[in-house]
Order: sequence, then C-alpha cells, then structure tokens
Amino acid sequence: MDNPPVIGKILIIDDERINAETMKDTLEDVNYQVELAEDAAQAKVIIKEKVFDLVMMDVWMPGQDGMSLLEEWVLEGFSTPVVMMSGHAEHQDVVKAIKLGAIDFLKKPLHDILPLVRKLLSEQAINVEQKVSGIDFDLPLKIARNIFEKQYFNHHLEENHNNIAKVAELAGLERTTLYRKLKDLGIDKK
Repeated sequence: MDNPPVIGKILIIDDERINAETMKDTLEDVNYQVELAEDAAQAKVIIKEKVFDLVMMDVWMPGQDGMSLLEEWVLEGFSTPVVMMSGHAEHQDVVKAIKLGAIDFLKKPLHDILPLVRKLLSEQAINVEQKVSGIDFDLPLKIARNIFEKQYFNHHLEENHNNIAKVAELAGLERTTLYRKLKDLGIDKK
C-alpha cells in the first residue's frame, strides 16, 4: 500500500520530550512529516540538512534559548516560518518573539495543534501567492515577466548578500547569463 503524500514538513524544537512526541504523533497521524530536535544545537544541524515548511520552537531550552536562536536565524536570512511556544511566557516574550520575526506565539500545552498548524501553513501559502501576484496580468507577457524577474533577482541578491554565484545557482543560470540578465533588467549588483 502506498503512503499518502506528506502535506507539510515541520521541525519541532522542544526539550520536553513528552510534549514534543505528543505533537509529533498528532501531526503524523494526518500526514505531516515531523522531525524533533531537543535543543538549539541539534536544530541547527537538522536545518542545515533539511528544508521545512514550519518550525515550532520552545522559548526555554537548555543551552541556547529559543529567542536567541530565532534572532540568530533571522540575522542569517532564515526564511522558514517560526512559531514560538512556551508554557510560561510573559507578555514581553510574546512581543519580542513577534518583533524578531516569529509568525505566532503559542501557549503550551497545545491542545488543538492540528487546526493551529493548518491555519499557519495555509496563511503562509496565501502570503507566498500574494507576493507573486503583485503583477498586473493585463500587461504583455514580456513586461510582466521582466517585472517578476526583477523582483525575483532583487530578492535573491538581497537574501544572499549580492553573492552572484549563489543567485546563479538558485536561478539555474550560468553566471555570465545572470550578469547579462541583471544588466538587461537594470539591476545594480552593488
């Protein structure tokens, strides 16, 4: 019998093993693929090797806490949505997490995790669609494509600190082709 398709990949970073296992079981029952990390160090190793649709991270962990890991990832240009979790968060923790870039802050124990995860992932999908849909589809294709390509390359140049080799690799282009395209689009490579 074939396995049903995975509907989302989630990393849960939580040193409370029972809590993490419960969340994992609940999510895997409906075909999310879930990976667990017990602390920031383990999470960093996993993140280097795999791509996730969502990261759910505890605030208080041994070693590096969740807030400082979130801040570190944001400074590195980490783009996966992160949800912070805590059983005893103060209002200032919630505000700090959101300001740092977390998309939500959940109070543990999480009782209705499935609706929460579905909502968060569907909101992310809508956000991705809206980022691309800022183009007037009544324009001729060449003009619309140039607008999209300019946004695409500006985004990747910014995300990768103007590293042309990295952007060329992401775009699947030779470097010389990318340089020519950037020049044609009027993009300053700095």
